[in-house]
Amino acid sequence: MFKSRLPGLAAAAAFVLLVLGSIPVAAAASGNATAKCTSEQGQAFIDAGRYEQAVREFTCVVETQPTAVEGYRGRIEAELLLDRYSDALGDYARITAVVLPVHPDARDTIRAGYAARLAASPYDVPALTGASFERWSAFDHAQAIHLLNRLLSVRPDDVYGNLLRGSSRLLRGATKVEGAADLERAITLAPTSADVRFVVADAYMYGQPDLDRAFSEASLALDWGLDTPRVQAILATCYLAFGDLPAAAAHIKTHIDLVTTELVTAPPLAAGDSLALGLVPGRTYEIPIPATVGQTISISTSSRDFWDTIAVLLAPDGTPVVGSDDANAYFAAFDWVAPADGTYRLQVTSFESINTGGLLVTRD
Repeated sequence: MFKSRLPGLAAAAAFVLLVLGSIPVAAAASGNATAKCTSEQGQAFIDAGRYEQAVREFTCVVETQPTAVEGYRGRIEAELLLDRYSDALGDYARITAVVLPVHPDARDTIRAGYAARLAASPYDVPALTGASFERWSAFDHAQAIHLLNRLLSVRPDDVYGNLLRGSSRLLRGATKVEGAADLERAITLAPTSADVRFVVADAYMYGQPDLDRAFSEASLALDWGLDTPRVQAILATCYLAFGDLPAAAAHIKTHIDLVTTELVTAPPLAAGDSLALGLVPGRTYEIPIPATVGQTISISTSSRDFWDTIAVLLAPDGTPVVGSDDANAYFAAFDWVAPADGTYRLQVTSFESINTGGLLVTRD
């Protein structure tokens, strides 16, 4: 899934700052290598319950050490304790985009740190919160449930604990009834939280699945201000299942717009040809697709370096007409009949545009 090659740091830095959300301004000078902020001070703020100040401190650490993992790790922990689950997941996307190409063992470093903290204090709430979220974000749902059970034994009404255990249970597929009950408990505890609704939508999209419920929850998250690439992707997948190709394509186009900092025009792709393209975080390719009326445009994508792509086809006038996310396992692929002669345009990148490596686009 991850490669150890070093991406272009300028593109990666642009991606971090511009694509995955606004970064709070640190109390120390932004981007100043002499900024007096440390991970130790950030963790001290967490331990004192000063979570907003911890976010600012760890943001300063991220800005001064953009390819080191500890700033992101600490900010994620503080965001979770503030119930900002989408922001925390966005920071794990930043780790994939910026840290892992330089430090491929960064996830192991995070896990080792949490293991040490929990060995010293097995019921430490911030450590259990951060450790369980790392496992959940890495699809290790069994271990996430184990940690969340411990968290809920000391904080049974914890919104995060109920929400993430419910999600993990649905995604793991072993105890779905109990998982659904956990999710409902989380909604009861935080009924107006867009972040809660996003995680519930994700669970019903990829775990249950219940696309009507996923669509309803994702729509609430979007209506309540959580306009993120992942919310857009959930809505797109629902619309695809409902047979509304234009609506799905529009949401996929929005997903791609949200994550693109560099739009690169590739050579035209004729039927029977393939293009080998190089991705870095934030880069989207736009590929001209000439077609005649009634011709089927068949597109598939693949990679040996990562496992998730997303694509949208634009009509000659720029209207999104068909899109794809997880059509072939996690790779984008589609067949679509052109209603008129013209040059269509395919926009394609990795999901959330966080990956570095080779992308193969084939037109059959």
